[in-house]
Amino acid sequence: MSRQWIWVKSDTPPMCKLTKWEKQARVADAEKFLRTFYRPRFVAPPPANPKFNYVVDFSVCWHGSYLRFTAEYASRDPDALSPLFEVSFARLGYFGPDRYNLWARRHNDQWIVLAEDLTLSDAFAEMRANPWFHF
Repeated sequence: MSRQWIWVKSDTPPMCKLTKWEKQARVADAEKFLRTFYRPRFVAPPPANPKFNYVVDFSVCWHGSYLRFTAEYASRDPDALSPLFEVSFARLGYFGPDRYNLWARRHNDQWIVLAEDLTLSDAFAEMRANPWFHF
């Protein structure tokens, strides 16, 4: 059985590269967003009788051309593999000067695009309003 490969143009624009300084500026903006919205709203003191995992912190970092938002969970179950673990729940794909796509992680670890061609402030507003990004 022969295999043939052809090149087909995709509708997905190519990822853009940022300088180190631009990445640091975007991380600082995202950290401010986490500090003002996510941490006060979704991080609570540990429950008295923790039966389930609970959120203890949020972080943000670059992974390629994606700015990834991560939630850190704690588990007090004696059978837990680790007392702390991290799960990425959102990412911003950088596609051009102040053009981002907002992605959400599904239950099966696949990423889906929820919004396209947003500015950074619009992406943060969408994360505030959209229940996909709430805990």
